[in-house]
Amino acid sequence: MIRLRLILLLIISSLVLVSCEKDEQKVNVNKEVYNLMKDWYYWYEQLPAVDPNSYPNPDALVKAIRVNPPDRWSYVTTRQELDAYYKQAAYVGFGFGSAFTADNKLIITFVFNTSPLNAAGIGRGWEIVAIDGQTPTPDNYASLIGPSEVGVTKTFTFRSPSGELMQQTFTKAQIEMNSVLLDTIYEINSKKVGYFVLKGFVGKTATELQTVFQKFKAAGVNELICDLRYNGGGQVNVSNYLGNLIGGNIAFGRVFGQYVHNNKHTTKNSYLYFAVNSYSLDIQRVVFITTNITASASELVINALKPHITVALVGSKTHGKPVGMYTWTFKDPSIDWAIVPVCFTIRNANNEGDYYDGMPVNVEANDDVFTPFGVTTESSLNAALGYLGVGTKTAFKPGIKVKSLTGKGLYEEIGAW
Repeated sequence: MIRLRLILLLIISSLVLVSCEKDEQKVNVNKEVYNLMKDWYYWYEQLPAVDPNSYPNPDALVKAIRVNPPDRWSYVTTRQELDAYYKQAAYVGFGFGSAFTADNKLIITFVFNTSPLNAAGIGRGWEIVAIDGQTPTPDNYASLIGPSEVGVTKTFTFRSPSGELMQQTFTKAQIEMNSVLLDTIYEINSKKVGYFVLKGFVGKTATELQTVFQKFKAAGVNELICDLRYNGGGQVNVSNYLGNLIGGNIAFGRVFGQYVHNNKHTTKNSYLYFAVNSYSLDIQRVVFITTNITASASELVINALKPHITVALVGSKTHGKPVGMYTWTFKDPSIDWAIVPVCFTIRNANNEGDYYDGMPVNVEANDDVFTPFGVTTESSLNAALGYLGVGTKTAFKPGIKVKSLTGKGLYEEIGAW
């Protein structure tokens, strides 16, 4: 038996699935999950008829029955991992992102402040040559990096941007993420351009964004570049908050987005609106830097702003996730499963929202992983500045095409190891 408590937090948004049973032995967990999917799942009418007990656990069940395509996202994780990420901006790992170049070199794309790599002076642009003596490839990387468990120890061989080799041993621990990886202001040709790199939309992100936009507002920023190249999404309310900081002065009171559920739950359909606060900028346009990692709540804020101000995308086409998810957990704490199925889509004020193939860019640019964030010669940033009419074309250099690798399920959204 299932009853629901609504906590509108995420794209993942958060519901809670609760069973009245006392322990896992008395609860047919797979049956509960299957019934949940037949009720709340956005594409419930296309679910296959299966015996839920023929699957070893709800993770295997959801992977087997989700309607793919288009659903690449419904997943199952644990309550602890979910709470750690969304409430504490934390996860278990080493604290870095990575991508493979076309010739299969594994490059670090970013490092969180609390990562042991950061303390060792290792950052964006460093190459991981070996893990425990083995050469990483796109096929073996996930196994080489090890499970997401505290205490997993790995010995890395790194090559610095200057070519020096260094070996370091690190142990997985709970990493507290900083959502804003960098923020700065450029003064070019009488323009004040605010630039920031945003990694996610989690609980602490709103506070970090407030600090950034307070600086932008005080400095009189009149152009904005929002770098979402590694942002896999997160909480709807934080996405709404960013939209307010960017476009609230123009779009105040207008529709940010409309929740659309399946035909069993149309009473849950509702609207989000733009608001204004003291740090909302007075700008007419915004440039977003995107890649195929840019997904979910990131795409939501882009789509929400399009009807109201000029929006441009620079980089490469976004991931294409115009849907949101509710989180369901069992009331009995001994049942640790968290079920995260797609339950709704969010459309903008123009009723636009079916960007399953991703959002195309106005200006194509590569992710130059060998150049630090904020350096104006970095390919995507340079192209964004060029779009605003303040770039220096002579400084432009093409980046090397890379393919970022992320984990599965929740770790795909976290986008870090």
